[in-house]
Order: sequence, then C-alpha cells, then structure tokens
Amino acid sequence: MTKRTALLVGSMPFHDEPTAMALALEHLGEHLMTLPDGEIGERTEACPGGSRSAWVQAIIDRCEADADNWTVVRRARRNTDGYPADYESGPKLKPKHRPRDMADHLDFGWAAAARQSYPEFVRLRREAGLDDLRFQVGLPTGLGATFGMMSPPAALRYAGAFSRRMAQEANEILGFVEPGDVVFQVEVPGELALAHRLPKPLIGLAVRGVIGLVDQIEPGAPVGVHLCFGDLNNKALIKPSSLDKAVRFANALVARWPTSHELAWVHFPLAEAVDPPPLERRYYEPLADLHVPSGTRFVAGFVHPRRTEDELRTIRSHIEAIRGSEVDIASSCGLGRVDEETALRVLRVTSDLTN
Repeated sequence: MTKRTALLVGSMPFHDEPTAMALALEHLGEHLMTLPDGEIGERTEACPGGSRSAWVQAIIDRCEADADNWTVVRRARRNTDGYPADYESGPKLKPKHRPRDMADHLDFGWAAAARQSYPEFVRLRREAGLDDLRFQVGLPTGLGATFGMMSPPAALRYAGAFSRRMAQEANEILGFVEPGDVVFQVEVPGELALAHRLPKPLIGLAVRGVIGLVDQIEPGAPVGVHLCFGDLNNKALIKPSSLDKAVRFANALVARWPTSHELAWVHFPLAEAVDPPPLERRYYEPLADLHVPSGTRFVAGFVHPRRTEDELRTIRSHIEAIRGSEVDIASSCGLGRVDEETALRVLRVTSDLTN
C-alpha cells in the first residue's frame, strides 16, 4: 500500500520564501509530496504579509496599477493586511484591449518569483537529502483572476487571455528548472464557484477554463489540481451544504483531462476557511463517487486548527473508510492567512496525520 504523504497547498505566513521552505522541510521532511516556496513576496506597508500572499489578488493588484492597459472603474476597499475587505470590495477594472490582444499586455510575475525561489529550493532539498522532491508552483486559471476584477460577462470574455499569459509564464518556468523538477498545481476557486451556480447537467461547462489552461502548458509537465472554496480573510467564497456538486465537478474535470499531462493529484477541500470540517461521517459520503484515475493521488484537505488531532484522526478514518484506501493529507487551502504559530501547529499535525 502506498504510504500517506502531505501536500502543502501553497502559501505560508513566514518571513520569506527560504524560511517557509526550510520550516516545511523541518516539520514535514520526507512526508512531503512536493514543496511550494510559500508564496510570500515583498513585504510593504500596503501588503505587510507579502505581495504574493494574497495569491490571485497579486495579479489583480498588478492590473490595477497598470494605467496603460487598464481603466480603474472602482478602487478596492482594503483591510490592514492589504487584502480587499470582503469578496465585494475588490477593484473593478476595465481592459483597454480586446480579449484576443490582452495576453500581450499582461505580466503576472509568476516566472520571476519562481526564478528567484528555485535556487533556494535546490539548496534546501540537497541539504535535506531529499533528491526526489519536486518544486511546486501554483497556477490560478484565467477565470480565477478575472472573476474578482471584472463584471461577470467581461470576466468570461477575458478569462482565456489570462490563461494564455499564465501558461506562457508556466512554460518559461519549465525552461529554467531542471527537467522533471517542477509540478504545477492548477487552482480553481472560480470554476468551482461557477459549478455551484450551474444546474447539475451543466457543471461540465465550468471545466473548460481549467482544461484550456492545461492544454497550453508544454506536454509532459505534471499537474495537480487544487479544488478551492475560497479563503479571503479566512472566509470562504463557497459554503456548500453538501460535497455533491464538488464531486460532480471533479469527475467532469477528470473525464476531460488531457492525455498530454499527468494528473498528479486531486486535492479536495473539506473545510471552509475559518469553519472546520464536520465530524459527521455522512458529510463525506459523496467522496465514494469521486473517480480518481490509477496513479493520481487523492488529497483530503481536512487539517484545520479548530479541530483537535483526535478529531482529525476521526475525520481521516471516515474518509479512508469511504474511499477504501489511505489518503494523502492537507489543509483545505494555503496557510498564508493564519499566524505563524498556527501555521507551525498545522504543519506538525499534518506530519502526525501521515502516520
């Protein structure tokens, strides 16, 4: 039987990327499936947690500051962390170019961040003696970015341009890392939110943007998928009463997955930001209907600071009984929105739960 591993979804609240990677290796070490750099970036007065810590908001902030290519219809209303105060408080922007031309006027900074972090990853991996550990880079889809900055019709029209640019930056990363050394994680809160709004027979429509991004990444690059309920200021974008639609969305995604790319894992969120995962087994029953291909790892995103380790072991037992096998372990989302003490505790508990 394949032993359990741990997935870090992406962001971490530590001082900088080398510190984040070092702490992840210290607490999880050989249990790690892959290693993200912590997604921190430059700490400024406007973004005290780091310019990358708000994930897709970093893209929106770049667009908001780019007066040559964007018109600001409404400025963001921000909190002291530099994030929009809530899901309704982000900026509203109007592009100055047509969708087919927009990718040429975008620069997300993803490749530049990876170029800076990757040598530190290589050094830390070597010191830890984990030669097979791979570098993880999270990729938002186009809709994940446009959903938070445009009107719904414009978000749908321009999502393809944003995915084209994201794929370009992913391919640039493939050009400077060692062959086989990177795994991309496609992160899909926008598409999962759309799936929850569509009637069940139309859920497949929400999959198109994800596949459209993956298809533009160089063939052969392994890709994992992080399903996401959203986590702005520790508040979820989606609060489903059941996992049924998320399972249907995941099955539709798996069914359409391109053969050109290994589907490395499917990460399933089982908590909603600050709200902990339920203790009752019946909540997890829909996971029995999730079809994950042979060779693709199923990652259960249930580790949460508001549950004791005993409660989390009970939840793990429910999930593994329903799935019929051991599962890999993760939080429901990145740790960038919690404090350092909480993040360290989550890392320790995640390590314990792999055993």
